[in-house]
Amino acid sequence: MTEQIEEIDIENVKVTFPDGDVKKYPKPLLLLDLLKHPSLSNPDIICLLVNGEVKSLNSKISFGIAKVSPILVKSSEGASAYRRTLVKIFATAVHKLYSKEFNVIIHHGVNNGYLVKKVDLKDFTEEEIKKIKEKMEELIKKDLPIDEVELSNDEALNYFNSIKHYYSASLIETNNYDIVKCSCLDKFLTLFFRPMGKSTGVIKDFDVRLSSDKNSLLLLFPTITRPIPKNLEDIETVMKSKSYARSFQYSKKINVQCVGDWNKHVISSPQKLKELILTMSMNQEREINLIAEKISEKVINGKVKFIGIAGPSASGKTTFSKKLGLSLKSLGIETIVIGMDDYYKSPKDVPVDENGVKDFECLEALRIDDFNEDLKKIFNGEKVKRCVFDFVKGQHHYLDDDIMQLPPKDSGKTAVVLCEGLHGIDPKATESIPRDEKFFIYIAPLTPMNSDEYNFFADYILRLYRRMIRDFRTRNRNASGTLAHWPGVEKGEKKYIFPYIDSSDLIWNSSLDYEMSVLYPFVYPLLRTVNVKDPNYYLACYLMNTIGSFLPISDEEIEKTAVLREFIGGSLFE
Repeated sequence: MTEQIEEIDIENVKVTFPDGDVKKYPKPLLLLDLLKHPSLSNPDIICLLVNGEVKSLNSKISFGIAKVSPILVKSSEGASAYRRTLVKIFATAVHKLYSKEFNVIIHHGVNNGYLVKKVDLKDFTEEEIKKIKEKMEELIKKDLPIDEVELSNDEALNYFNSIKHYYSASLIETNNYDIVKCSCLDKFLTLFFRPMGKSTGVIKDFDVRLSSDKNSLLLLFPTITRPIPKNLEDIETVMKSKSYARSFQYSKKINVQCVGDWNKHVISSPQKLKELILTMSMNQEREINLIAEKISEKVINGKVKFIGIAGPSASGKTTFSKKLGLSLKSLGIETIVIGMDDYYKSPKDVPVDENGVKDFECLEALRIDDFNEDLKKIFNGEKVKRCVFDFVKGQHHYLDDDIMQLPPKDSGKTAVVLCEGLHGIDPKATESIPRDEKFFIYIAPLTPMNSDEYNFFADYILRLYRRMIRDFRTRNRNASGTLAHWPGVEKGEKKYIFPYIDSSDLIWNSSLDYEMSVLYPFVYPLLRTVNVKDPNYYLACYLMNTIGSFLPISDEEIEKTAVLREFIGGSLFE
């Protein structure tokens, strides 16, 4: 008996709605038309999830089967689309008002917003802020459509060069796109990265303010859980902004301010690329040595006996701690490096959060009493066996052949304890030690590189790549598992780390501009394994597209002491 082959309907799209209803529509189908269906009548819908992929309501589809569900503006992805829409309106307003006077670049995030600078780094004026906000309000009131358009390579390069958007032009040039996708608002084009709202009218709340130092503009928006703060001190992340500024200035010196800049270095010549990688690495080593010199004075004077190092997941805390320890040792200071992650409880003993999910990020997930007891013994001069946690087996054990002990007080030697972990700068983790005897360092990959003028790399992206590779290599977890676990990680960071950033004594940027290119060959295959039916498929696609804009390079030129080795393997400190 011959098996019957199902015929493909090339004329229609069969749509399955959230309530299970199935309807057919002629191709191509404008997604906005689906909002007429009763199951998609919610006015807070900003985008649609179509077969696992987020799409703008102005998008058209031509494939035959589509399962759709709404993305509300107060969901995580909906809030992201809201922010992108606001940025598009902001960029359009600035272009309409000041294209002949200056261009702007969104540098990094702040609380409830983004920090924006002029390309020439000149100060903003109150009048400029006022006019930009008024222009944005005008665009929003008109409820203008935001469309997705395609340009040829030549068209796109000519356009972005003509408006002096050189970040955009260099990205197009070094990726050799034949078709360039853009978003269009009131005839102003920017590169398209992810879907936005269908029109300017989706924006209901925003603000534009001058930063406290008058040098930057703050583009503000409400988050899912937090309205726009009234006071600047609740918005500006002072220490992070200073760290970003330092990193940006260095990147400017070596001519790596955007992805296109970096890609040009990759294709320039192998020898020049080697020299650039070495230059960046040496600069990072210099930074660590300067930190060590600063701390050594306090240790030698007896003011500091404990160094707490913290940062969000995959910041490179372990490698940084060991390198700082070696730098201190070169200055005559003995160090004991102790990892807070080695004091995790067994998974069965980890408390659950309000949703009944294991909270591996909370302070109570650690054997904090054992940790403090070991610290107490160390400061009393006793011998303490090093504790190690096996993440694959989910259990800890003590090493008989690895003993931690400070030198005797009458030995003439100076020593300090170095501790790293998620809660390394949380005073509650080390309450037995007075605050003035502790030196807290916050580290994170604060990447000062942009894709284009309006899209910077949030630090979580690089950290997620790093963690995905490490999870696969050392924790027997695939990419899907890392993505599924990530929301809980972020929740813990926001709750247990970020509140202490501005109370730390120092911030260190653990990223280098070459990292994305080195990570590419490691992480891209992992992301490809995320199935199209996986709930995090869209995030996996976004991460693939993001790292796909970088030209890949081999890790053979990356030294064995690099922070990146902590994740890709081959570290001298493993």
